Amino acid sequence: MSKSKRQKKKKTPRPGQKPRDTPQSQEEQPRKFTWIPLWGWVLIFLVPLAISEYMFYVVGRWASMILFPIVWVGFWIAIMQRSGWVILKKHKDE
Repeated sequence: MSKSKRQKKKKTPRPGQKPRDTPQSQEEQPRKFTWIPLWGWVLIFLVPLAISEYMFYVVGRWASMILFPIVWVGFWIAIMQRSGWVILKKHKDE
């Protein structure tokens, strides 16, 4: 009583449509968050870190106060690595 598996057909781009995964199409697309200045990114990094550290301090979670900053920095390093460090490169060009 099991249904047979069907193979999915690969989608081919329609005439006049550009394929999505080409390096050229990625360069042509404007970045979503280019309008955020560097100090904005610093605030986006530091404010949640400071609030969470205060929260952990109030409730007495000392282990979380040590582990969370390590995980938070690792998370941002992973995000920056995946994006190609464009936040920092953008501001060096200016």
